[in-house]
Amino acid sequence: GGPLPKTIIDEQENSINMSNTTTDIATNEQQKQQQQDEQNMQQDVMIAEAIRTEDDVIAQVVAQVGTTIPTVEEIVSALDPIQQIINGNNQDDANNKDATTPAPNTLTDEYLSSLATVANVTNATIMEVNFQMTRMVEDRVYGFRRTPSGDYSYDTSLLSDGAVQFRDGVRLGNALKINADRLNYFGKKDFAKGKLEEAQESYEHAIRIDPRDGRAYLGLSRIAEKRRDFTLARQFLQGGIANSVSSFTTGDGVEQPDRGANPFLLQALGSLEEKMGHLSQAEALYISAARSRPSHAAAWVSLAQLRTRKLRQTAAAGRVCYQTAERELKRAGLPMSSYVYTAWAAMEYKKAGDVRRARELFRKALKVDPKCSAAYLQMGVMEYQKENWDLAETHFEDVLQFDKRNSRVLQAYAIMETKRPDGNSRKAIGLFERALKANSRDAGVLQAYALFVSKLGDVDAARELLKRGTEVSKRHAPLWQAWGVLETRHGIAEDARNIFQQGIWECAQMTGGQSGGYSCARLWQAWGVLEAREGAHAAARRCFARALDADNRNVATITAWTTMEQALGNIDDARHIFERALTQIPAGSNEKASLWRAYELMEQRIDNNDGALQVYQRSMRDMIAVQEEVFKEDSAANTASQKRENDKKLNKVLRSSEVEVVRWGDSLGGEILYQNGYIESNVPESVMKRQRSSNNDKGSSSSS
Repeated sequence: GGPLPKTIIDEQENSINMSNTTTDIATNEQQKQQQQDEQNMQQDVMIAEAIRTEDDVIAQVVAQVGTTIPTVEEIVSALDPIQQIINGNNQDDANNKDATTPAPNTLTDEYLSSLATVANVTNATIMEVNFQMTRMVEDRVYGFRRTPSGDYSYDTSLLSDGAVQFRDGVRLGNALKINADRLNYFGKKDFAKGKLEEAQESYEHAIRIDPRDGRAYLGLSRIAEKRRDFTLARQFLQGGIANSVSSFTTGDGVEQPDRGANPFLLQALGSLEEKMGHLSQAEALYISAARSRPSHAAAWVSLAQLRTRKLRQTAAAGRVCYQTAERELKRAGLPMSSYVYTAWAAMEYKKAGDVRRARELFRKALKVDPKCSAAYLQMGVMEYQKENWDLAETHFEDVLQFDKRNSRVLQAYAIMETKRPDGNSRKAIGLFERALKANSRDAGVLQAYALFVSKLGDVDAARELLKRGTEVSKRHAPLWQAWGVLETRHGIAEDARNIFQQGIWECAQMTGGQSGGYSCARLWQAWGVLEAREGAHAAARRCFARALDADNRNVATITAWTTMEQALGNIDDARHIFERALTQIPAGSNEKASLWRAYELMEQRIDNNDGALQVYQRSMRDMIAVQEEVFKEDSAANTASQKRENDKKLNKVLRSSEVEVVRWGDSLGGEILYQNGYIESNVPESVMKRQRSSNNDKGSSSSS
């Protein structure tokens, strides 16, 4: 209970003092930490403000420079005042810290480094903003419809009173167009990936919200066609034609309604009818589409190709369609179509044999679209068929510069290499492999590759390629034909028969009858050749008859059948086949010219020179009649000045390589020229008119 010793008291005081000192140190540390946190918060605010300011400055620099990305030096000079503020703040922070702590880097170093990387990578320009496209997207999102005068209307999903109303849980009113755009986009995307159920749901939803939009009907028809349900596909298209409303915008920006039904749906229905073998219905639908919208290029191209390819009409019939499409596009103020020029050029070369005109049209197509792969492809094929090998190779290389994975171009390039006199087989095989790598399911590439491998002597590899092709594309008739012919030449006849039968089953059309339809004609013809080779002539006749039932204008079938009958000594039967076919093929077509030539050669082979001469004279009269008909049509369509210009151009072409056959008297002042198997009349129109008038006067005087 007495007083503590002095030493103990001193120790207690020391401990208390130490405790107080520790408490003071802790308090100071807390205050410093609090001050540091406040400084960090202020610094974060300054960083955010600086970054926002930097973005504004960069935007101003970009606006001043234009479409080029500003260099790092320009950005740094523009940000120099901000940089000084930040550097000063950092320097103050560094002075408040220990001298051993290094001063932090400037806050924008990393930002400027990233800008430098972007500037160095792009090195030049940024893509210009497409203000027209931006305006169109904004209009779709907000429902604006603008007119060239600047006025606009607003598509709203509300009713007239401006309130959202529901009935039985369903919102009333019209949906904005962007909703239908979105559903049709996803439907098209799912269809491309093979997700037919998901695509069908999207299209059906699009029809529910906007029954007037024809895109959904078109998508549903394609899904039904993919499932081989052509009846349902036709019903979808007919429903779209009855319900949809369509319009188009002219080159002046004026929106005009179509004159009839939706031309896209009419053209799609025509294509469907053409696939089903209903050619007359398809032609009528194409004409309706063109009348509904005269500037609808696809309708004119489809009509021209139908008439020249399947209806076997002359090149003049197709030329009228293409010229009309070109004229209507100009009249509507719309840009020309590379699709029209490419199809037109292909017809001029394949149907009319006019290489000069085809080259001119191909150049027009490339002027409209410098990256038109189809134009380059068709030009390359045309040039290598004319044995202009280097020029064809140039065209193929040009298109592969920007379309490296185009399997059709690679296939044509490889085929050219196989036919080239100094071609490299290794290069051709490499091109075929590149094409299969780009599209392993391209039946055309597999067929061409197999034929080339078979030509090299590897029949087993060719057989495997053809078998693979029929697995990935079961309805590709040329593949089945090539496989059957391969077995006919290098295999067993029974295997070839089975292949032809399997191909007919796979490629048969629903409305093709017992023969299977148009696409099966080539298979029946090849099967008939097999049976004729095996000596089964009755079976061969049945196959040839089925082929003509599928396509009564199949020249290969007619030639093969008549050749067999001639070999058997049945000349009258062969003549009957020729005569019947000549009545079914229109005059002036290449197919009819081939038949006349085959008929003439048959008469020569049996030493019937008089009969061959008669066939030749009949063919010449047929050609002259066609030329006169074409001349009349041109005279009715052209003005007098256009006639004179056309006559000058025609005379210039004829004088290049003309052969004179006979010259008329001075009373007419004209001549007949024979060139490339055709007879051309070069009589002036004025002379023909005078001759007609004099004949009329003589006829009237004799009658009186």
